[in-house]
Amino acid sequence: MESFWLFLIPYILTEEKVNSSTQSTLSKRLVQNSLHTGLALAFVGVIPFAFNFLIARTFGKETLGTINVSISFCLMITIFVTNFFGTSGTKFLAEYRGSKRLEHFKIVLKLVFIGPLILTSVISIILIMNWEYFSNNFSLSSNFLFVLISFLYLRSYYIIFRRVLYGVDLVRTYAVNEALSAIIMLVALLFVCLTEKKEFLIHCYLISYAFFFLLSFISFSKKFKSITSKLVSSEEINSIKVIQSFANYGLVSMIGTVASTSTTYISLIIIGIHLSHSDAGIYSSVLTIVSILMFFPKLFTQVFLPEFSKLFGEGDNKRIFQIFNKTNSIMILLSALICLLVFIFSGNILSIFGKEFSEGSLILRILIPSLFIRMISIPFVSFLSGTKYVLYPNIGGIIILIISSVCWVLLVPDYNLVGIAIGYTAGIVIGIGYQIFIAILKIKSFSTNY
Repeated sequence: MESFWLFLIPYILTEEKVNSSTQSTLSKRLVQNSLHTGLALAFVGVIPFAFNFLIARTFGKETLGTINVSISFCLMITIFVTNFFGTSGTKFLAEYRGSKRLEHFKIVLKLVFIGPLILTSVISIILIMNWEYFSNNFSLSSNFLFVLISFLYLRSYYIIFRRVLYGVDLVRTYAVNEALSAIIMLVALLFVCLTEKKEFLIHCYLISYAFFFLLSFISFSKKFKSITSKLVSSEEINSIKVIQSFANYGLVSMIGTVASTSTTYISLIIIGIHLSHSDAGIYSSVLTIVSILMFFPKLFTQVFLPEFSKLFGEGDNKRIFQIFNKTNSIMILLSALICLLVFIFSGNILSIFGKEFSEGSLILRILIPSLFIRMISIPFVSFLSGTKYVLYPNIGGIIILIISSVCWVLLVPDYNLVGIAIGYTAGIVIGIGYQIFIAILKIKSFSTNY
């Protein structure tokens, strides 16, 4: 299925009968970035599947649920850090590269690397001082404290470096680092499962993230001079204004993205608290299938968001519209085909985790509308986030969280996992539907003259 998406890139990015060398350079760069992203997908896309599959087959749904509730608790925290600093970093690093402003670029780089360290340290202290409360109220194992704190730091910088490498157009470097880290993760996971030492399952992620961090730090340090060589130093610079722009974008982006992304983690945490870890295990297997199907579209965003931002910084609205316009029909067609196949074979797909997981077939089918609208929304959300309309995707994210939360309060007591799935889908369909509607309205300003 990954090849489906990769073969689309040349069509999306190549404009008919255009001889412009600039257009050719853009198309070539995006094709290369997409292929490198596909390489990363080949390794990274298998990680959540392999992790959940091997745990389900080796230890059963109870352990799978326990581990995923703990990881969801950590991811719920790290998305605040990574979406504030990481998303804003990707946008402004790419934008200041496009406008060739050296000082602005360096300020953003400092914010991206120092900010997460400070914020994660504060969060870790709060967890240490109140661990008994968090452990009891969020269904977490009492001996997971320092493992989870390590996860917070390493996961945060894994995402930060991934965003930075895309922002400075080191996509090939990212792909290689990601692939090597994924291999390390799989080796560690296989060892833990073969020896049946389930207490070390989360450590597999820690090893992988640490390895990626070291590789990315070394790669970025070596290539820093070449990255900044074409940027121009300016005597006049308002550091406060740069920081304010970064913070405003990061805050707005964080609120919306956290609101929409957190629904997945919150749903698992709610299951762990109010239902059972076995239910969380079944739901985790469903989310694993959804994450596999969504991973490449998400990486599609990683390719196009910095390009939209770079073109926006250059003031090239025409090419923004060209890329956006070509992506939509293909996304809709292939997303519909994929979702139809998943709906028909949902039970068979889930049975790969074990026969007991087939009972999640109805849950997967309920989530399919949310999967479809998320897949087709990729170019719309990338356009809004990469230009000046970042507020709207985040309003959509808030809508997702509110709708899902209300549905969960009303439905979970009576309908259990079905209530969780309905609430999740309702929030996604309404919230992302809003984002698509706004993008259609705003793209008109880019297409008026083209």
